[in-house]
Order: sequence, then C-alpha cells, then structure tokens
Amino acid sequence: MLKIETAVISVSDKTSVVDFAKFLASKGARIISTGGTAKILEENGIAVTPIRKITGNEKDDYFDGRMKTISFNFESALLYKRDSKKHVAQACELGIPQIDMVVCNLYPFEQVTGKPGVTVEEAIENIDIGGPCMIRAAAKNYRSIAVVVNPARYPLIMDEWKKNDGISDELLEELMIEAYERTADYDAAINTFFARTLKERMVKRLKYGNGEQLGRYAENWHQRGWLYREAGVAEPNAPNAKQVYGGPLGYNNYVDAEAAINSALELHDKIAVSIIKHTNPCGYATGKTLIEAFDRAWQGDPVSAFGSVIGVTRPFDLECAKYIEKKFVEVILAPRFEKDALDFIAGLGKKKAGLRLLEYGEAKPLDPKKTNCKFVTGGLLEQERDTLFYLCSSFADLVKPAKELTDANSGKKLMVGVMTKGAPPAARAGLYDFALRHVKHVKSNAICIAREYEPGQYQIIGMGCGQPNRKDSVMLAGMRAHDNMALEAQAKRVEDVEAYIKEELACDHVVLASDAFFPFRDGLDNAAGTGVKYVLEPGGSVKDNEVIAAAEEHGICLIFTGVRKFTH
Repeated sequence: MLKIETAVISVSDKTSVVDFAKFLASKGARIISTGGTAKILEENGIAVTPIRKITGNEKDDYFDGRMKTISFNFESALLYKRDSKKHVAQACELGIPQIDMVVCNLYPFEQVTGKPGVTVEEAIENIDIGGPCMIRAAAKNYRSIAVVVNPARYPLIMDEWKKNDGISDELLEELMIEAYERTADYDAAINTFFARTLKERMVKRLKYGNGEQLGRYAENWHQRGWLYREAGVAEPNAPNAKQVYGGPLGYNNYVDAEAAINSALELHDKIAVSIIKHTNPCGYATGKTLIEAFDRAWQGDPVSAFGSVIGVTRPFDLECAKYIEKKFVEVILAPRFEKDALDFIAGLGKKKAGLRLLEYGEAKPLDPKKTNCKFVTGGLLEQERDTLFYLCSSFADLVKPAKELTDANSGKKLMVGVMTKGAPPAARAGLYDFALRHVKHVKSNAICIAREYEPGQYQIIGMGCGQPNRKDSVMLAGMRAHDNMALEAQAKRVEDVEAYIKEELACDHVVLASDAFFPFRDGLDNAAGTGVKYVLEPGGSVKDNEVIAAAEEHGICLIFTGVRKFTH
C-alpha cells in the first residue's frame, strides 16, 4: 500500500477538487499547489505550500506562468527511484523532497478548439506543457507515485484509502494507464487541430511534392485543379505513369485514368480492355489477342466510347493503333506501347493531337493490403479494398443447393447458391466471375449483362449505372444489350433480328449481374424483360422470397453470391 504524505494538486478542471484536497489534508498529507488551484484551496481553508518552494523559482508568473512547474528540482522529485539507495542519497544531497501523489488535469485544449471561430493564438495558449511533463514523470514512477488525471477517480481513491489506509498496487497501475491514455489523447487533439489549420499544405508537400496546376480547367470550366504525385508507389498508377505521347492531362482525365487502370487490372492475368466514360467501364472485354479484346470492348457501347479513357493489360501494338485511327479517344494506358504503334500514331499528326498515351509498367494486381481513402468535408473516409467475389470458397460451391453462410466481417447471415430450380453450367464460372469483376467498377446502382462470346472470352453487352433505383438500371442495361445484339445481327445479315436477340440473350452464355440485392421483385421483373435467363445478385434482402418467386415465375435461374459490389 502506498502511503500519501505529500500531494501536488494542479488542475484546470476543479470539479470536486476542494473535497478531495480536504480529504488528503485530513489524512495528514501536505498539499503543494499552483496558481488558481492554490487560491481556491486556500479560500476553502486548506493549507497549501506554493509550488515555487519546490521548483526554486522566485515567482510563479514568469513568462505569463508558462514555467510554473518546469524545473530540475520538481521533475527530479517525481522521477527519482524510491528503491534506489543512490537516487535517495542524491535527492537528500540536493534537498529534493519526496512526492507521493500528483493530481493534475490539463488546460482545456479540446473544449477551446471545439468552439467555432477559435484562432491559432487561442489554441496555442491552451496547450499545456508543464502538466503533461508532470503527469508523464509521475506515471513513469507509478509504483511510488499515484497519478490522478480524472476527477471521477477521487471517490474511488478515498474509498480505498479509508478501507486499506493507502493505495493498492492494482489501483496505481490503473491510474498510470489512465494517465498515459490522457496525454496521448491530448497530444492527438493538438495534432488534429494544427493538421486541420496549419499543416495541410505542408503535409501535401511532404508526401506529394509541390504539386502542379493542371492545364485548361478542372472538372468544370470555372474550376482550377492541381495534381500532387506520390513518389515510390509500386503498383500501376496514372500520376506516375510515363507519358510517351500527347499533351498534358486534365483533372477529369486523371480521374478516368484511375478507373481505367483499376478496372483493367481486375483482369491483369488476361488480355483485356476497359473503356471508361465518366469513371464507368462502358466497354469491357477479354480476347485471344489485344485487338480482339479491343473490338469486343468497343462493341459494348460504341456511342459512349467517344472521348473515352482506355486501359489495356498488354502492350499496345500497331493493329490497335490502326483500330483507333478514326476513333476519338482521350487517353490510353498500357504496360507499354510498341514502337511501330507510336510511330503510326505520331504520323497521324493533328488527327490525334488530343490523344495522350501513358505507360504504367507491368500489368499486375493492385495491392490488396492497401486501403482506399476518400476526402469528405470535415474528414477522411478509409476502407479496405474490395477483393472478395464469392462468400463461399469457389464457384462449384456456389452452384450447389443453396446454404446459409455468415459473413465474417459484418456477421450478416446470407443464403448462398442457386435459389431456383435448375443450375447454371459449371463451365460458366469464368463468365460469372468476369461479370462480377465488371459490375464492381460500375457506379451503383449497377447492373451489367455479360456474354461469353466464345469459349473463355468475355464481353459486356449492356450496362446500367448510377441510377437511384435498381429497376431503372436493369432497364438501361437491357436496352443497351438489345441495341448491341441488333447491331451484331445486322452485321451478320440475320433476317429475323428480334428472334436472334431473344435467342442470344436467353442462352446460358449470358448473365445479368447486380452489384446489390433486388429490394423488391420489380427489379427481377425488369430483368426478365431483358430476356436473360441467368441472374447473379448477392441476396440479403428482406424481400428475397418474393424475388425468388418472381424468378421462378419467369423461368430465371437466380444465384445468390453473398457478396455486394457497391461502388460510390
């Protein structure tokens, strides 16, 4: 049990401090105090020894009181080891007293800076220096000094003292932990305030360099924009890609380039092309060659591909360069550009004056351990990257009779598997995976219609994105798929175009994927209207039974994946 013979009391929050000091005095403890605390204790009849008797300072108000407690003598009184003969002898030699308790809470920095309109000067004057020094020193010597930073602890300490005539080791440990938690929180509050007010530009410069103003304009004509490049990023990225052709990129170009790289590298192990318009992959396909993937991706939405930003997963060759000769493309990102492709594009002169070409290096997956951050007014949001595609272990498990599984992170219980009669062919696992990897990059509410146009090769033929309700996204994806199949039928000189469309969309090599569950059956009814007979969605709606019933009515094979793919 620690006996308290000398206690230092220096508090900003004076809640219950008089009662606590009276208790200490009644137990024979000598009270040492500072400034306003000493005054209020003396006004209540409590004998107080001024802190200057310990510090050796002639006055407490030097430098406007900034040095009341900071001194060799006072910090030594807190830090010397009571169980060290050497330390005790040195303390006696120097006339340094033994202190058994420190009662200290800090200047109200958080309260002051929480007020609207607070100035930097006001904040600075409310940064406590001596208090944290005192608390840390006492906490470092916690086996010999009780350090009290929270007025709520006073009753507990008094009760234990009454019962045990002192303070137990267990309580001393608790007080020490609380002391360091308080100083950590206090320092964090100071850092947060100045990071928000003074440090923002410095942090940008330290991490990203000085930055550069983007040419022309930012998102809109009346806005300016800047680019800050982060050095040392190992994964492919647009700001640090090597530009091998064209003029400077604008704000919107960089935003779309990020979407192009991320969506293309979703298929890094395949020959793939992602065509981005307003951050959505309106064209998305794989192929045996890059030109085949390019053509299939372009077919996904030839109208929206005008003025697009394109990401590819293999070196950009001459055949692809010739493919875009008469197409307006803003930016292309590739692992590298073949020399003959660059020469051909350069030879087009003014025709391609607005084209920018960026080499991002090796086509490899993005680091799954990294997180995504988004700045919002008043804060920063951070989340893990989305890398999960099936809640179960494999597609084979997915197509077995449905079973209930639990998401490890949310604890949400979900039915996973085929929810209707029949089952999708196991050979379509690649198609379903492709569809989910596409819809992951489409702005919610997102729907895509994907097709395996030949064994092992895939393309998006319809997409609905960014709608405030899911049934409209389904309708838009269906309209696009019908238009694209009509164009294909005409190119093949098919006589009955409508029959061709109906037959093609109803095949098992076409699937409609939704980034989230259908909250009502109307979304599924619209999906039936597209003609598609296979539908992927995560499940998890309170109306799942109604959606499943609708699928049965329409003869649709409905598969629940258990994994939502929202992108905002």
